[in-house]
Amino acid sequence: MPKIQAAKPDAIYAVTPGADNVPFLKQAISFGLKKDAKIAQPLHFLYYTKEGGAEVFQDIYGATHFCHELADTLPQAKRYVEAFTKRFNQPPDAYSGYGFNGIHEVARGVELAKSTDSDAVANALRKNREYDHYKGKQWWRACDNKSFQDLWIVRVRAPQQVKGEWGLFDVIGKVAANEELDRTCAEKGLA
Repeated sequence: MPKIQAAKPDAIYAVTPGADNVPFLKQAISFGLKKDAKIAQPLHFLYYTKEGGAEVFQDIYGATHFCHELADTLPQAKRYVEAFTKRFNQPPDAYSGYGFNGIHEVARGVELAKSTDSDAVANALRKNREYDHYKGKQWWRACDNKSFQDLWIVRVRAPQQVKGEWGLFDVIGKVAANEELDRTCAEKGLA
């Protein structure tokens, strides 16, 4: 922390994985870094944000492929969030969405291929590349089997603005899925 503080940064890009993020941010606050610099993170995780609390995470920007606040604007997300919350008594985070999406894609591939053979399933999904299980259109790129999906920019709300127990994020922007934002298949040596 003293090295970061000595550099007098305008912004800090904090890449502290998982639960390590909570003590890192608490230390950053104790060193005064949060008041002197903007802090951004590549990803926000709902459960760690709740663990640390809005006081720790307030005004920190991050990205996510899904947050339960999307239920307010996306009918698909609303169905998923309601079902997940009913089952687990808490809203889903992005990683639960990955699992949900993955299981549904495997099932869709099996149905399309009329087989459980992994090559047949993969080929069926490549041929029927678009899907939407819980958050809007996604698609597969055949050359590298990459799923393209939207990304949302979120900011953690101030403690007095948190909505209920779990309403920690303001969705402030969206980066629409776009293959032009990724390296091309040729650049990856796949074309």
